[in-house]
Amino acid sequence: MTEYEIACLGKTRFTTRRYAKASASRIRRNGGPNLRPYECGYWDHWHLGHRPGEATYLRDTPHGPVHVQELTQ
Repeated sequence: MTEYEIACLGKTRFTTRRYAKASASRIRRNGGPNLRPYECGYWDHWHLGHRPGEATYLRDTPHGPVHVQELTQ
């Protein structure tokens, strides 16, 4: 799996930070996780991600699920 596939593929893309923030707020209001927008390192768009230290999940990719766990400093 390439860096691009891990970092970008399979994630929802938002054209602006404003749209990403609005989506994160909607998700949170509906009982979902506390997400934050961040700028994609590969393309000119935004993704949503867990706040540092809150992510422990399986992310679905074209090559199957990948276990992801953020480490806090």
